Amino acid sequence: MVITIFGSAFTSPDNQIYKDAELLGSMIAKKDFAVCSGGYLGIMEAVSKGAAKENARLYGQGKVIGVTVKEWNKPPNEFLTEEIPCNNLMERILKLIELGDAYLVFKGGTGTLVEIATTLELMNKNVLKEKQMFFYQDIWKPVIETLKKDSERLKELIERNVKFISSPDELQQILQNKTL
Repeated sequence: MVITIFGSAFTSPDNQIYKDAELLGSMIAKKDFAVCSGGYLGIMEAVSKGAAKENARLYGQGKVIGVTVKEWNKPPNEFLTEEIPCNNLMERILKLIELGDAYLVFKGGTGTLVEIATTLELMNKNVLKEKQMFFYQDIWKPVIETLKKDSERLKELIERNVKFISSPDELQQILQNKTL
């Protein structure tokens, strides 16, 4: 099972959210799930780092997937075990969504917003089967509440699949119960 991570590339290692993302990456790997992200810095690096450290400790291997963009000419973070280069940003977003069996969303900007909206729209249009989306903390709650006002169909889809968690312990409980 693969958990795709969406979040800011601009979160620094001294930020508490980065530390939480690293811990969550470790928790995900400990339950033998693969971690998939955009493969660069910030939240993507933190989750990759946590998963890579846990995988190395437990198994000496494990999947830490980074979906990158060729035209950006930037190196991915050092913690990936697999890089999937895409030609452009939209191809990357679709690949991140395709690979995920569930999604974990952190704070972010317009890129994260596009990932959230695209994931929900693909599920809403039945192009993608419904999958769980876990939002770390409440930063996206006003956006999700606004989307629920669009239609009864979207509201029900969101209520079935979107969950907000406020601590690593809550994700630990979900992973423990395998309720993805």
